[in-house]
Parts: sequence; structure tokens; C-alpha cells
Amino acid sequence: MRHIISGAVATVLTLTIPAFTPSPPEQITQPETDTAPSRLTISVAVADPDDLKVSVGDRLSVGDLIADRTRERQRLEAQQQQLVLALERLQTATISTPLPPTTPPPVQEPTYLEEEAAIARAAAAVEQVQQAIALKDRELSYLQALDNLNPLILEHEQVKRQELEQQLEAKLRDYQLALGQRSTREYQHSIVSAETVSAQNRDALDYQQQWLTYEQRLRDRDYQVSQSQLRLDDVNNAIANLAVVRSPYAGRIRQVQWLGQNPDGSLDVELTLLVRDGSGENSTGTTLPGIEPGLSSHPNGESDRP
Repeated sequence: MRHIISGAVATVLTLTIPAFTPSPPEQITQPETDTAPSRLTISVAVADPDDLKVSVGDRLSVGDLIADRTRERQRLEAQQQQLVLALERLQTATISTPLPPTTPPPVQEPTYLEEEAAIARAAAAVEQVQQAIALKDRELSYLQALDNLNPLILEHEQVKRQELEQQLEAKLRDYQLALGQRSTREYQHSIVSAETVSAQNRDALDYQQQWLTYEQRLRDRDYQVSQSQLRLDDVNNAIANLAVVRSPYAGRIRQVQWLGQNPDGSLDVELTLLVRDGSGENSTGTTLPGIEPGLSSHPNGESDRP
């Protein structure tokens, strides 16, 4: 806003520059005036007293730095660098694909030839003894039918039959043992088959779990990348919004007044700049538009106007 007061009252131009503005850094504010003011009031918001780069009595040229949030900028740039490195690590990290389990060789079905041969031999032995017992029974029946038979002969034949009964019991045990050996081999084969199937099932479940873990790691990495990118965008925006305030005129700082602290923690400060005559020229000597050079000036470079 510009106020032009006739007579001996000075012309006052007030510029209010907020702490965070969408305008890019390194911006020099040029007033929309046709003549340079004699006194310029500049309002600045800083995060730290050290962000104010001028003090009372400092002489400024056009474009000289007035305020810059140096510490905040350095902090944000350090955070920016950390986020960039974190993004690079996340994007280049390798997550290995799970390897499928190896297929074990099939379990061979046993032939049981040896066991079957032993069973056949034991069965034949049992049958042979049974036939001998049947023959001995017929012989004893015949002897018992004879008259005047010597009892010793009948007793002798009965003893032989008892011996055959004992042999039959032994042969039956051998037959049962042969059957048991075959059953044992069949049971062992069933155990091996069951263990093989169980191992394959465990490998399949473990492979499935590895895939679930792999997919979860991919999702976690994508989430971390997106979150880091969002934080990096916020930091970049914060850096871009850090206003650098430069002097639009040449002159001398007459007054620095601290106004107070804002709710966001920033400090408001008001500067009064006494503008020199001919301050419409920038550092290259080129006259800024709308500013007439060559007006009377004080020997020390200050304006004679209050």
C-alpha cells in the first residue's frame, strides 16, 4: 500500500512479507511507483533473530539481503538430503523371489519277494507236519483196533504223534514270523511314504509362506517409498516457500522494531529504510523503471528528507 501525503509529510511505503509465501526465493520486491519514496517501512517475519541480516545503521544497495531463514533452510536441506538418500536405498534394495522347493525322488514300492518266499516255505512246512499228524492218527486208529496188541507199541506211536504236534507248533510259529516280517516291511514302507508326503506338504506350506512374506516386503517397501516421497515433497515445498527478502532501494536502516511472536513461533519485525536519492539505480548502474535519478543527496548518501 502506498500513502502519498502532500507538504512536508514524508511518503511511506509499507511492505508486508509473510514468513512462508508461495513466491520463489531470491525475489526482489519492486514498488509500483513512479517516484522513489524517502522512507520505506518493511515488515518481515523470521524464525530466529539471526535470520535478520541487517541492523540499525547498515547501508544497503538495491538487492542487498535483508532477511533469510538460514538455519531453517540448512535444517530443511539436511533433511532433504537424508530423504533423498533413503529413497535411493529403498528403490535400489533387492528383495529376492522365493525359490520353489526341490521335488524328492518317488518312494519305490517294495517287491516283498524275500518275505513271500519265506512265507511259502513256512506254509509248506506246516502243511507237511499236518499231513504227518493225519497219517499218524490213522495209524493209531488201526493199532487200537487190533487185538492182543502190545501196549508198548501203541504208547510208542502216541509219543511220535506228540512229537509231531510239537513240530507243528514250531512250524506255525515260523509261518507267523514270516507273515510278521512282511507286515513289518509294509508298515515301514507306509511310514516312509507318509513322511515323504508330510515333508512335501511342509515344503509347500513353507514356500507359500515365503511368497506371503515376499509380497508383504514389497508392499512395505512401496509404502516406505511413498511416505518418504511425501515427506520429501513437503520439505521441497517448505524450502521453496522460504522467502528471501532483499532491499528494493538503496539507503540506510534507520530503525529495527521487534513487534512480537506469532502463534507459529515466527517473529515479526518492522524495518525503516531511509532511501537515498538516485536509489532507483541497481548495482549495475541501470535506472529502475519509474525512479528518477539525480535528485539532491546528502554527503553521506542519505536522503535529506526525513
